[in-house]
Amino acid sequence: MAGLVLETEAVSKRFIGLVAVDEVNLTVHEAEIRAIVGPNGAGKTTLFNLISGLYAVNAGRIILNHVDITGWPAHARASSGLGRTYQTPQICPDLNLFDNVVVGRAARHTPTLREAMVGSGAGRRNAVEEAVSVLEFCGLPLTLHRRAGDLPFAMQKRLELARVLMGRPQVVLLDEPAAGLNSAEVQAVDDLIRAVRDRGITVVLIEHNMRLVMGLCDRVTVLDFGRRIAEGTPDQVRADPSVIEAYLGTARVGV
Repeated sequence: MAGLVLETEAVSKRFIGLVAVDEVNLTVHEAEIRAIVGPNGAGKTTLFNLISGLYAVNAGRIILNHVDITGWPAHARASSGLGRTYQTPQICPDLNLFDNVVVGRAARHTPTLREAMVGSGAGRRNAVEEAVSVLEFCGLPLTLHRRAGDLPFAMQKRLELARVLMGRPQVVLLDEPAAGLNSAEVQAVDDLIRAVRDRGITVVLIEHNMRLVMGLCDRVTVLDFGRRIAEGTPDQVRADPSVIEAYLGTARVGV
């Protein structure tokens, strides 16, 4: 099995009167596709927010490529190879496709955002070539000056992923990539995630579309009330009584 690329060690997050994530241990291997699933309110997005640096942990450690990044700000985590998308695409609707994608270069060790986006001479040409390549990989139109807000919702999700890939991440966190999509668009997401993994990039996703999860992912981690209740292959998780109970309120097999 490939080496570990992302770990959480007994990570916890408390809000007033609520333990949202409760001592969650997670180990993700290089070029793995891992799903984090669970009922609404299980703590999935909070865990993503802790890993990506949006929230600070109350306890535990987060390790990326064997380096403890627990206290690092989000931008430092991004420049160290951690990318993240959101359930609702975080794009700049009034900017064109090129500017939306090329801003992802700032996740690298680029001195300033202006240099990442504009540059000059050969640097500008390289940025255009790379943006075109990433847009093409993500199945987006190669009309660089098209307004991003005019794209259909499914394409906006792809645009956000293209921006993340522009930062050359080693690990990508995808928050509900299939949410709001029709069946054909979900299949296209499946294909795109596999293509990302085939580039050697590790993918961790939160997803409610269990057909996608069970057909796509190498391993599945299940959360409920902030705690990890099951982990294993899709078949192992599907048959786990604790998972059946968490989703259906009963542990009776066959329900």
